[in-house]
Amino acid sequence: MLATLQFLIKFILDLSMKLGIVFMIACTVFVIVAFIRGDIKININIVKSKTEEKND
Repeated sequence: MLATLQFLIKFILDLSMKLGIVFMIACTVFVIVAFIRGDIKININIVKSKTEEKND
């Protein structure tokens, strides 16, 4: 019983670690691609212009 529980916990921790690393890499790639395409700059400018409109 204890060996099964130990195996199950180890398996869950390994799986979650692997999924976390894959998710982190995918997010990093997404941010780099968005930055290269200029999407991030456009979004920042949109937020700035909306903030300036509210202040006027």
